Amino acid sequence: MKTRAIVIACVLVGCRDDGSSTDGETSGAETTGAVTTVGDASTAMPGETTTSSVDEGTTGVAEGPTFAEDVAPILAQHCWSCHVEGGIAPFSLVDYDSAATAGASIVAATASRYMPPWPLDASGDCQHFVDERWLSDDELATLAAWVDAGKPAGDLSLVPPPPGEPPGLEQVSATIATEPYTPEGSPPENPLDDYRCFVIDSPSATDTVLTAFEVHPGVVEQAHHVVLFSLGTAEAEAEAMARSGSDGRPGYTCFGGAGVGAAEIVAAWAPGVPVGRYPDGTGARVPGGRRLVLQMHYNLSAGASEDVTSVDLELDDTAVPLRTVLAIDTDLAIPPETEEHVETNVGGFGPDPVTLVAAFPHMHQLGRTLRVELGDGTCVIDVPRWDFHWQQTYSFTEPVVVPGNSQVGLRCVYDSTGVAGETNFGEGTSDEMCAVQFFALP
Repeated sequence: MKTRAIVIACVLVGCRDDGSSTDGETSGAETTGAVTTVGDASTAMPGETTTSSVDEGTTGVAEGPTFAEDVAPILAQHCWSCHVEGGIAPFSLVDYDSAATAGASIVAATASRYMPPWPLDASGDCQHFVDERWLSDDELATLAAWVDAGKPAGDLSLVPPPPGEPPGLEQVSATIATEPYTPEGSPPENPLDDYRCFVIDSPSATDTVLTAFEVHPGVVEQAHHVVLFSLGTAEAEAEAMARSGSDGRPGYTCFGGAGVGAAEIVAAWAPGVPVGRYPDGTGARVPGGRRLVLQMHYNLSAGASEDVTSVDLELDDTAVPLRTVLAIDTDLAIPPETEEHVETNVGGFGPDPVTLVAAFPHMHQLGRTLRVELGDGTCVIDVPRWDFHWQQTYSFTEPVVVPGNSQVGLRCVYDSTGVAGETNFGEGTSDEMCAVQFFALP
């Protein structure tokens, strides 16, 4: 295996969508990866679906966990941000009848960790993150025991109240918004998904720092994730402007990223995230006077309606802009029809210590797992259940300090089942990526 250096720079490479989408998957040989850096719901549950009436264990003294005392608090903490009336999830879990009807599916989806949607390992074996959507082993056991006991209701007066509006952004410096747009699927590859980028006017005439943001989906049921990009060059801005509206509709089609060069992620949102905030006194640099690109991922399982999504921004000229460190394997050679193909690389962040505060892992549709580990065995980030449709920035609860001259290992696993030819690194929908953008203290 070759060893290449991971270096620190200032511009994240943008993903382009100049290929056709594939839903295939990957395999098992290890290859040598090149590491470079450029870098300053529908939530339908898998498995059994129950439609039978709920009449078991609703009276008398419960011998196991009850909905009111044991199950509802778990659902309130981990599920209700999406599984409410009008939420992105296709059904509510707020009331007893709904939860009991879906009881078997809840157990199947949570036991497999398909739900709640949290691709990272948050067991404690590899870091902890802000606002983890992660059920403990005890919580999983409680859900299973409740179903096994006949789904007793308990004292329904003890059920937590339905969620209200979460606290919003206290200080709004600017608000940006998409153009009115009705999403369309992309059959046959993605009939229920639309990835659309919108060019947004600059929120500031001078360089500033984005310290927090709050996303307001126009149609909650179809907003699956939002990624905001800054553009590092005038050429990238011109390219985005040229693409916008070129197909006769607002914005332009994009897939893995902004679809133009010199695009850097400054904010990423997924359902269940009320306010995104960088560590105190820090944030992402936003170039003054230059347009932004806002990527919307629309999921159309509940239909398609005209959408205008807005984002409130908190900007602070005095905050310290975080630098970015991008660990990326550009030498991908994924053979066809291979169920488990591994790409690995060992590099480094240089001679000086690096303090990481957040991470944005990224692969495309063949990706299955991703892991970054230091030479001493310290796990930096582990993604055992990669899902392209659930992407966001993850903030560490405690900064991760990478000592100078540390080895940094990057490992990505792919499944190329159903893919006819070799898949390589690229920015199109038929290409793949293996990358993590880290945000680091200056």
